[in-house]
Amino acid sequence: MIELRLSMLPVPKSNRYIRRKGGRVFKPPRVKNWEVRALWEIREQYTGEPLKGKLSVYIELILPNHRRRDIDNMLKSLWDVLEKGGVIKNDSQIYEVRTLKRVVKGQQGTLIRLGEFEHGFGDY
Repeated sequence: MIELRLSMLPVPKSNRYIRRKGGRVFKPPRVKNWEVRALWEIREQYTGEPLKGKLSVYIELILPNHRRRDIDNMLKSLWDVLEKGGVIKNDSQIYEVRTLKRVVKGQQGTLIRLGEFEHGFGDY
């Protein structure tokens, strides 16, 4: 099993993730800044080859408050940086996902555990 920790929450990937301005396509600074930081943190923690085979993933989102957040859009951003960071080859390898939102006042972060998919989560 591989465990990674990010100091920030994923920026939700929504319809406004990439905006057009004057015919150009770009990522808003908030999204770009999160991706750069997340990639740096991932590469500091994982230097191996991309994982192969079917994967189970456990995600714990540590939220600073009770504001409403959309988990599925946050996960899409997370899958993208795991691919870009060389942890996984493609998010199609993910066969099982368990996601937990936990509120810890004034703190935020993301815990990621990746392991081989077998028959369910078992020891998580």
